[in-house]
Amino acid sequence: MTTTVDYHAERSWHFLELVDDEVERGELEEAGNKLWGAAAHAIKAVAIRRGWPHGAHRDLEEIVMRLVDDEGAPPILYTYYALANWFHSRFYGGPPEKSIIDHGKGQIAEFIRLLEGL
Repeated sequence: MTTTVDYHAERSWHFLELVDDEVERGELEEAGNKLWGAAAHAIKAVAIRRGWPHGAHRDLEEIVMRLVDDEGAPPILYTYYALANWFHSRFYGGPPEKSIIDHGKGQIAEFIRLLEGL
């Protein structure tokens, strides 16, 4: 039986895997949004394990802040979250460059790994 934690953990890696397909098709806005989705699902998995609210965009930011400020998670989580959120905002403001997406994919993968270890 798959739990909601498992679902979100799986989805985070699934969205990350879709980034290259979107880039190949020239869908750079969507590639960036997939990076956001990967990060958001990973944050949700952590929140569910802790019983924290996670249904709103603002909740996700608060989860990252709480992990760092209250639980001693590495402060780099702030930076990774800001990057993921930036990719999300670019969906509305024009596509990021392919090279930024490529670099961002590695950074978001590291973000997911860090969250999984918490």
